[in-house]
Amino acid sequence: MTDEEKFRFDLSGFLVRPAILERDEVDAIVEQIERIHHNPDALPPEHRAVPGGPASVLIDHPKVLDVLHEIIGPDVRMENCFSVWREKGQEHGGLHGGGPQQGDPIFGYRVNNGRIHAGMVRVVFELTDVTKKDGATHFIAGSHKSNFPMHPDHMSLEEDKRSPFLMTYECPAGSAIFFTENLCHAGPVWQRDTPRVAVLNAYAHLATHWHRLRIPPEVLSALPREKQVYFREPWVADFRTSPATINTIERFLNNDEPPVNTDTKP
Repeated sequence: MTDEEKFRFDLSGFLVRPAILERDEVDAIVEQIERIHHNPDALPPEHRAVPGGPASVLIDHPKVLDVLHEIIGPDVRMENCFSVWREKGQEHGGLHGGGPQQGDPIFGYRVNNGRIHAGMVRVVFELTDVTKKDGATHFIAGSHKSNFPMHPDHMSLEEDKRSPFLMTYECPAGSAIFFTENLCHAGPVWQRDTPRVAVLNAYAHLATHWHRLRIPPEVLSALPREKQVYFREPWVADFRTSPATINTIERFLNNDEPPVNTDTKP
């Protein structure tokens, strides 16, 4: 990250890296997501959910890891992943997050000794061009560091009642938007005739665990080993061995253990 990117992320709680994907990568993922949402049987089982298939390029994209290693640290896990195919008039949810939960060990946000320490970081991959009028993800800028609960006067998405601190972005297809999950955010009504197509990945430190994994086992097991590593079990050190075993990428790649328990039943 550049110093200017760090400044923007710390100030507002989100950061846009435009057009990090190649056009052919975008096209392949859009085609996959269209089939996932409308004709999943046209896909092999291992491609019927993200991050499988063409979407797997997003897991460890260099321009994504570049940011995550700065704001989470070198030990990163992928917590959660889902795709969006949002038609005009559809929404994903109202404003949520922000406020004093910044002290939470999973969602927390702080800066110490010149280093950003974000808990869970969501990465939105916009796979269609987005303008500020379209209704992509919106944020209450700075709310990731607020010491007071979100005030109701700032929690409306109605056009004439919106907070002056409500912000969104514009970007070309293939862009990545990073935000700390403690930032108050929403997926408002999509306004454009063409659908919004996106993938949302959540990343966290290797030592924390929030989401139960919902990725189908056949999708996870079909990923290359170097991508499965981002779904390894959430622990750092195993002191049952001497010396202690450290849950490194290299250790995982050199073993044949599954990444996590892939049982998706409750």
